[in-house]
Amino acid sequence: MSGTFQPELIIAGLVLCLFGWTLYWAGLRLMGALCGAVAGIALAAVAVLFLAGENRTALMWGCAVGGLIGAVLGVYLIVRAHYLLFFFTGAVAGLATAWVFETAWLAWVQQYIAGTLGQIAYYGAFTLVGGLVIVLSHQFIVTLLTAFAGTGLFMLGIPPRYAVWLCLPVFVTSLVVQTGVLRALGFRRPPPMPAQGPPPQR
Repeated sequence: MSGTFQPELIIAGLVLCLFGWTLYWAGLRLMGALCGAVAGIALAAVAVLFLAGENRTALMWGCAVGGLIGAVLGVYLIVRAHYLLFFFTGAVAGLATAWVFETAWLAWVQQYIAGTLGQIAYYGAFTLVGGLVIVLSHQFIVTLLTAFAGTGLFMLGIPPRYAVWLCLPVFVTSLVVQTGVLRALGFRRPPPMPAQGPPPQR
């Protein structure tokens, strides 16, 4: 923190606080599309040069089609990798939790979970549940991390005398906006009233 306001840090922090999840999700797909397009163009160029020689028209169309297909596949693969990474993180956390429980309550675990199959079921259940919990809460986790990072940038951009009072309100506001609590509480625009025609004639 410095004794003066730093607009670049304040703006970056506010953008991350308000649009952290959106930027993450859009950036993830954009990165997948770019990587997939580059790979698709490279593979298509090699294939066209090998099959059709230095035919510029075939090379142009081949690269265009290869880039499009690669971009679609890149988005699909990176989204699946995103979920896989979160599941793996949760599975490791669940496995560690099972080990901690077994260490803390060894007698209880040995009493109710005996034998090799019991141990496999015990650790497998914790691993599976941990992975599923993290996958299902991945949006909240990303929102929490981006809200924390954005609040930190915002605090670095303002003098310490203001940061002490604004830290918690900015963080809470970021969570509220990103998780859509305002909409869940009913802060939404009411739907337009349907137009009513003249009463039916009897």
